[in-house]
Amino acid sequence: MDAKELQELRPELDRFLRRFDDCFTNGQTRQHLPTYVSGQLSDLDRKSVEPIAVRAGVAPRTLQEFLSLHTWDHLQMRDRLQEIVVAEHSGPDSVGLIDETSMVKKGSKTPGVQRQWCGHLGKVDNCVVTVHLGYARGDFQCLLDGDLFLPESWSEDRERCREAHIPDDVV
Repeated sequence: MDAKELQELRPELDRFLRRFDDCFTNGQTRQHLPTYVSGQLSDLDRKSVEPIAVRAGVAPRTLQEFLSLHTWDHLQMRDRLQEIVVAEHSGPDSVGLIDETSMVKKGSKTPGVQRQWCGHLGKVDNCVVTVHLGYARGDFQCLLDGDLFLPESWSEDRERCREAHIPDDVV
C-alpha cells in the first residue's frame, strides 16, 4: 500500500478505529492509535516506532510511550474486533485458522523463551512461541486473538514468571 492509497482510505480507517474509542481511558492516548496503525499499513521498509513517528511528524518517544506506558483495555479491543467480524464478515464458507509464530531470542528473561521448536528456523533453538487464531472468508482475513505459549519450565517457575510480569493465573 503506497502513501496515496493510504490517504484515500484514511477517512474509512479513522471511522473504523473510532469504534474502539471506549477501549481507551485517556483521549490523548487514543489519538496515537491512527498514527501507529497508518504506519503499520504504510510502505515503510522498517515498521518500528521510530520510522513511523518520523514519517507522521510525531516525536518517536511519544509513540514509544503510547505502546509501552499508556494503557488501554486490550481484552475489550479484542472482544470488539471479534464482534465486528461476526456482525460484518460471518458466513457459511468461513474458516478458522490456528497457527503458531516463533521468534528467535537470546538470553533467558523474555517471557516464554527457552530452547524449543522454532518453526521460523525449522529447528530447535532459543525462541518464544505465540499462538494465533485467524479467520478467513472469501478475500477477508483477520487475526482474532493471540497469546504467548508458556512452556512448562516457565509455568512451573512462578518466581521467574513474576519477574517477567506473567500473572500467576497464566500457566
